[in-house]
Amino acid sequence: MNQLSVELEYAISQSLNKPQSEAEISQNNTRKLKIPKLELTRFNGDPKDFLNFWSQFEKIHIDSDIDDDDKMHYLIQCSVPGSKMFSLVSSFPPTRENYSKAVQQVKERFGREDLLVQIYIRDVLGLDMQNATGKIKLELSELYDVLKSKLLALESLGRTQEKFADFLEPLVESCLPEAVLRAWER
Repeated sequence: MNQLSVELEYAISQSLNKPQSEAEISQNNTRKLKIPKLELTRFNGDPKDFLNFWSQFEKIHIDSDIDDDDKMHYLIQCSVPGSKMFSLVSSFPPTRENYSKAVQQVKERFGREDLLVQIYIRDVLGLDMQNATGKIKLELSELYDVLKSKLLALESLGRTQEKFADFLEPLVESCLPEAVLRAWER
């Protein structure tokens, strides 16, 4: 009996001193913070909003644990009723087989990279034109935020500042108020 007790104490001390694997550690770490559920971004078919919509919906799209039937219903739920997106997605019967077809049509219609690039470049050009005509009424920090969001969208579409600096920099500079531009050029 004493021998068994010694062996048991030895086994316990060995297991306590033994380093745990990452899998064992992660199983022991339970999250105590309750994170609220995300509400799916609703999309109306405006190509300007496609990147925001797709960045969230793509998580559902690539999740192999979710059945295509359910993915199709999520896609319908993400559509704003009465919108172009809703009309397109609703034109497919909500079946497993139609999910990939519906996603392909959504991407082709609203997520075409060439169209999105044109939209963001036109937005920057619009700021340029507003500045040239004196119609721009944005504070410098607001202008920065607007320009930054357009440039980040272009970057996510593969139009990096390094590759396209030769036309992006002058375009962005022309959006700046004249006083800021003079200070910039010094």
